Amino acid sequence: IEQPNGSLVTRTSPSMLGRAIKPQTAADLTSMMQAVVTGGTGQSAQISGVSVAGKTGTAETGNSGVNTTWFIAFAPADHPRIAIAVVLQNQTGYGGSTAAPIAKTVMEALLSNP
Repeated sequence: IEQPNGSLVTRTSPSMLGRAIKPQTAADLTSMMQAVVTGGTGQSAQISGVSVAGKTGTAETGNSGVNTTWFIAFAPADHPRIAIAVVLQNQTGYGGSTAAPIAKTVMEALLSNP
């Protein structure tokens, strides 16, 4: 924890509390999320040469044609370096057409800087 001027207040060390899900379940979810990007609703997040795992989402707001849209992803899927969530309000499209392209742009920028 740092003060606004950057001086250290206290240093903590992370500790593992436990495993959230079984390794096979995580592998299965990753595979399904990769399929969203390679052939499903998240195709606009495809990055050449990089395996992206993602999930689109769209929530109706009650106003005709106005949605809250999102896209979550991590990449590379087999050894993730980045994770992202893009949430957009007052959209007329869906997560795959509105939020996924933004996530792609950000992921490309982050992955190009090692």
